[in-house]
Formats: sequence, C-alpha cells, structure tokens
Amino acid sequence: MRSACVLSALVAMAAAAPAPAPQLIDLAGVDAAPDPIFVSAPFDVASDTPHKKRGLTLMKRDGDCTPQPAGSGTVPSPDTPAAFKSSADLQALAENAPTPDGYSQAFVNKDGSLSASKYMGLHTLTSFDTLDCASLCDQADGCEAFNLYIERDPSVDPNTNDCPNPPSVTNYKCTLWGAPVVAEQATNRGQWRAAFEIVITGSNGYNKANPPESIDGFTGPTALGGAINAPLDNGKNTYLGYKYLPFSQSQGYDAAACATACHAQTGYNSRHPNADGSYAICSFFNAYVLSQNAIPQGLYCSLYSKTWAPSYATNRGQYRGSDRYTVSRSYSYTLA
Repeated sequence: MRSACVLSALVAMAAAAPAPAPQLIDLAGVDAAPDPIFVSAPFDVASDTPHKKRGLTLMKRDGDCTPQPAGSGTVPSPDTPAAFKSSADLQALAENAPTPDGYSQAFVNKDGSLSASKYMGLHTLTSFDTLDCASLCDQADGCEAFNLYIERDPSVDPNTNDCPNPPSVTNYKCTLWGAPVVAEQATNRGQWRAAFEIVITGSNGYNKANPPESIDGFTGPTALGGAINAPLDNGKNTYLGYKYLPFSQSQGYDAAACATACHAQTGYNSRHPNADGSYAICSFFNAYVLSQNAIPQGLYCSLYSKTWAPSYATNRGQYRGSDRYTVSRSYSYTLA
C-alpha cells in the first residue's frame, strides 16, 4: 500500500450546471494508504523508551398528566429510583463508552449531571453515544466540554392528585459547556415531580483538547463542527483533492503537514496549467482526524482554492456497512 494524494481533474464545463466535486470521505483511498501503526507498551519492564449557564434551579411543579416523549433506553425492573441508580446494564454503558478523539475523560459513571458554568444547552440522544455528543459540542461555537448521562424521567407530566408517580422512561442526555469540567461538579442528582423522583446514573464528562498551533503563511486555525462540504462557487468547483496521512510513530495530528500538501498541490497545478496558462492555487485547507469505530486512523487534509466559512462544515462522518467513520479535531486554515 502507498500514500495517496488524489488530485481533482480539470473538466470541460457542460451546458447544464455541473455538480460539485464529490467530497465524501474517500474510503477507498484511505484503504489504499498504509495501515495506521498502533504501539503498545511492553510487559514486565520498569521503564521503556520507544524509538524516535446561567443559574439552573431544580423546582417542583405540578403537571397535568400529559404524555411525555418516550425514552430510548431500557427501564430497569422494578421501576424504582433505587433500581435505576444501581442498574449494572445502564452503568456499563457509561463505563464502556469510548472517549472521542480530541477529548479527555474528566469523570465516568457518576450519579449526578454537571452543575457548572457556561451552560450551552441540552440534547436528548437515542443512545448513549459519546461520539454524537462530541459532534454536537464540535458544532457549537465555544463549546469546551460535554456531559453525557442517563436520566430517569416520568412517562407523563406528574400531577399530585391524578398521576403522582407514573411509570418511568429512560433518556440519554447530552449537555454542552463553555468551560472545562471536573468530577466535583457532577452534583446535580435529580429532583422530585409530585411523588416521582428523577434520578441520574452513568454520567460521563469530557473536556476538549487544545486547538492546533498556528502555521506560518496561513491564518487560523478556525474550529469547525465537521469537515467542509463546499458547493459550487459561481458554477466552478473549488475542491482540489485531499491528502491522507495514516497515523504512525512519525505521523500524528500535525496541521502543518496539510499546509505542506496545500503548497504541493499549488506547485503541481502550476506545472500542469490550463490551456490559457491559468491554474488553481490552494488557498484554504481543512485538517481533521478520521476515525473508524471510534479509533483514530489518520490525518485527512481537504484542499480548496477558496475559503469556506464554518457553516459549510456539514460532513460529520459516514457509514460503510457496519463501520462508522467520524470526523474530529476539524480545523481550517487560509493562505495569508
């Protein structure tokens, strides 16, 4: 297998408006590249050196027995707060959840959600999916951390007289935060609604890694919520191709490698100009980590002849069969 640098071809414009150049992740090109190299520490040695919010208040209120959204999780038996908090099945979801690339785990399997500063919103997910919650954080400008937890909620809006303690549903909640978080902040353990007790289990917290460094000759980095998926620009494609660099002992997350690929693309284009002597200059690139089933595989560099705003970073990954490919640590740089 060999390293791949795929160059977009220059094609004649048809009478009808052309479609944008395909910018889905080229999994065939990734397959053709060298496999990532994973290194494990040796056993039975003493040392080893490898080669070079606002204020949120919990309040009781009386409801009207209106049905609430159905939960996505299983309800423990018996349907009690104590059984929920001690459920081995629910706790295993938290304990076995992968830490998304670009984040560090602050705490795992606590019985409270965060009570912290810079609350940025709540999302209910359909599964205990740390990758989805991380993607929501990546899409939110200023998000620095997230909390994913499992919450016992009422199936109807509890009323003291008519439905004080209804059957429960199990929800997966993802909250976003604009400041780093620590385990000591996981103190929000629930509330009472009439005779129904809302409780929490499986609460995990994650902090975002620092952004990459600036690069000489480029402005940035600009944080993106996914990979750029650019439309046509007045009928012209601006996508110039990509460079994929599998991770190894000598290749990590290094956005400067994408800058080198961008300059190399411009050099190639200058040596292979259009008939009129013009050629596309690589003036913008998107560097991100491509992961397969939550395991980082390599650095993906998408190259463009035009700067695109973060609102065009809509490619957050894709599936191939049962394999899930996700985008993380996505940043853009513009030629100065």
